[in-house]
Amino acid sequence: MRANTVIKRMKNSTKIRYKLNRETLTYEVVEVSRRERRFRQVLLFVLSFVAFGGYYYLYSQVLGWKTPKQVLVERRAAEWQSKLDELTVSLEKNYQILNELERRDNKIYRPVFGMDEIAEEVRNAGIGGVDRYGYLEVMDPNGRLLAYVESFDILSKKAYIQSHSYDDVFPLAQTADQMSLCMPTICPVSPDQVRLTSSYGYRKDPKDGKTRFHEGLDLAGKVGLPVYVSGNATVVDVGFDFFGYGHFVLVDHGFGYKSRYAHLSKVYVSEGQSLKRGDQLGEMGNSGKSTGPHLHYEIMYKNRPVNPYKFFDFELPAEDYHLIVRSLGSGDRV
Repeated sequence: MRANTVIKRMKNSTKIRYKLNRETLTYEVVEVSRRERRFRQVLLFVLSFVAFGGYYYLYSQVLGWKTPKQVLVERRAAEWQSKLDELTVSLEKNYQILNELERRDNKIYRPVFGMDEIAEEVRNAGIGGVDRYGYLEVMDPNGRLLAYVESFDILSKKAYIQSHSYDDVFPLAQTADQMSLCMPTICPVSPDQVRLTSSYGYRKDPKDGKTRFHEGLDLAGKVGLPVYVSGNATVVDVGFDFFGYGHFVLVDHGFGYKSRYAHLSKVYVSEGQSLKRGDQLGEMGNSGKSTGPHLHYEIMYKNRPVNPYKFFDFELPAEDYHLIVRSLGSGDRV
């Protein structure tokens, strides 16, 4: 029993090999311990790793060849690069389209309906948030992906602002017919009964001779000549300025437009009263700072004076003018 136990232990702790003895021409037993076997396994592993490293260096650095994995990674990178290039082209086109929409909105649509432009700092405001793009720092070391994400966020914000601007313009666009009636587009007095004595712009003041900016037109005629409102409006101010306008009426046409009628002899309207184009609001006079009977007529857009001469046809025949006055307004005092 003891001999069998010893033999089993030897089998468990050693590996028996046979080696040819060339002198005796017999096979002799060679015992290899477990430690020696492990050492040889480790050595074989190290040598294999070194051989693999040498092969890889020769394959990639000396011969310049690429591994299948490198080829796959580069192929996928090229595909993503192609997609990013397509996104760049698409992004640039969308920016151009949106910039054109913003230009039309600020220069055409909103001004037409008397609305203020949207400031550039509002349209181009950045995207807020602390460390908003922090998650991209690890996966995007060169910052290109970050630039795309920021551009898309800004584009989305600009589109959102533009969309809300159209929401504001749309209800006014539906009242375009009403706007056409409110615009101050007829001469406030019959053109055949007056003459233009002072234009819009710089001139010498007839009182003191100093050069000042004249914010309206002076239409000279007879005292008592009917003065008509030039477009549908609401009276916002009726007053008397001894050293200036004399008896005057200021009306609000809406859509950013106002008009003023000054140096009147009589006024037939009161504050808050609604008028239709062609309604008579007063009579020509010589009140206030005036050198003779005339009507001083102003048009303001967004509270800034504009040239009234551009709003009506001063050469309009008298019969056509009176036809317009009678068809749109009463033509009589209100």
